[in-house]
Amino acid sequence: MNEKIIPFNYRRLADKRRAFPVFFALVGISVVLVIASMITPKYPGVISLVSICTLTASVLIYIRYVVSDYTYSVSEGENHRSFLIFTKLVGKRQSMMGCVPLHAIKSVEKFTKAELKKQKVEKGVHKYNFAPTFSPDEVYVIKAETSSMKYYVIIEGTEDLASRLLEYSRYALLDEAQFRENEE
Repeated sequence: MNEKIIPFNYRRLADKRRAFPVFFALVGISVVLVIASMITPKYPGVISLVSICTLTASVLIYIRYVVSDYTYSVSEGENHRSFLIFTKLVGKRQSMMGCVPLHAIKSVEKFTKAELKKQKVEKGVHKYNFAPTFSPDEVYVIKAETSSMKYYVIIEGTEDLASRLLEYSRYALLDEAQFRENEE
């Protein structure tokens, strides 16, 4: 590994307060619909189905934004290649959600919520959202490209994290060029 690339972990504390109103609203709607399906003689099955859909949505919001956190890590893989790894933490369980080679990172840009909505992702690009907060005000978008895939990854971070990732991507690009040169 390049001595200039120092492995690190970054964990953004999510603002869970944004997800709670949506979660409780969906649970409330689900409860009202269950009661309505028992009282209403017309279409109780359809009302129950909508209730199940809202309850499912509330569970998804709860798992995704209330009990989960994300960690962004830079670490070394095989052949001394460096990677940016995205890990989901739920309780004591950790799951690797994705991995991007550092040399593939082309840009790390800051976007507000409104600017992000205007962004169009071209067809064939793999889009991932690893922001732990429900509807954050600001996010960073990592655009990366390998020989076979293009990535569009949304994370929450700081300006320091963004500049560090860009700096590390330049070092990793030099390492990758040396590695390919040595292979030939």
